[in-house]
Amino acid sequence: MAGNLNSASTWRVDLARELCSHYSSHSGVLMVCLGGSSARGIADSYSDLDIIVYWDEFDDQWIKSEPLTAATGIPRTSIMSLSPGSYIESYHIDTLKVDFGHVILSEFREWLKPLYTSDTPDHDLIGSAGGFLSSTVFYGEDIYAEIRSSVQEYPDALALDVVKKNLGFYVNGYLDGQCFNRGDLLAYHDGIVLMLKKILNATAALNRHYYHAGEARWAEYHLGLMEKKPLELTWANVMWMLSNPGTDAVSMLHRIQSDLLDMASIEFPSLSEKIAVRKSRMESLGVKPCISRPKF
Repeated sequence: MAGNLNSASTWRVDLARELCSHYSSHSGVLMVCLGGSSARGIADSYSDLDIIVYWDEFDDQWIKSEPLTAATGIPRTSIMSLSPGSYIESYHIDTLKVDFGHVILSEFREWLKPLYTSDTPDHDLIGSAGGFLSSTVFYGEDIYAEIRSSVQEYPDALALDVVKKNLGFYVNGYLDGQCFNRGDLLAYHDGIVLMLKKILNATAALNRHYYHAGEARWAEYHLGLMEKKPLELTWANVMWMLSNPGTDAVSMLHRIQSDLLDMASIEFPSLSEKIAVRKSRMESLGVKPCISRPKF
């Protein structure tokens, strides 16, 4: 859990601890954790409670019996089984949404394992690992500490794979020329956001920080935790680029991309030749206006 909780997080953590007691008392439950913004200490008025209940084996009938409603009278609004190995219950307390995700602990361990053993891991798992590492544990502290110790170190091989797969930037002139200048604003904004996500993903990997912009929420918080980054990659500049579409924003984006490519080349010498070719192609194949028929 984050060391300093804001006021919106403090009461949410206290409430979650109270609600979780109705699950941790079940003999089949091994661990109960709170994740999300409240556990990180950065909740706001829109933050839900995201609670994960880790089981040895499911008691399906008990889960389906609306356990929190039976204990507290709080009505359950939905229950879903996303796969044979999971359930999600949703409850509403006034306007606060509370989700209880149910997973088998042994399956959760296996689910995370490819991050550390596969040459081509699913990058969406990075956010799941980060969410677990920032959780507040209410029950099963010893189990949590053991799993945390096994996933805390971000593997170099994973960082290399993430960087490699997030260096596909547009050639110069595409966003401001072919998109913005011709009035294709949907393509422009979609491209800007895509490039910013790639930049955040690669920067997080350089920092060995468990964040993936596949789910881009709380990007400001995560960027603030990254020490190794291009000088112009600040949240204020990200917001400025999003709010001021056009050539100046694209120019800043290209500078950040160029600096990031240089940093990646230093961090991973095996990529230096590929990056040099990539930078050259971005410039040489840049999009330029063609007004009259060219001669040949």
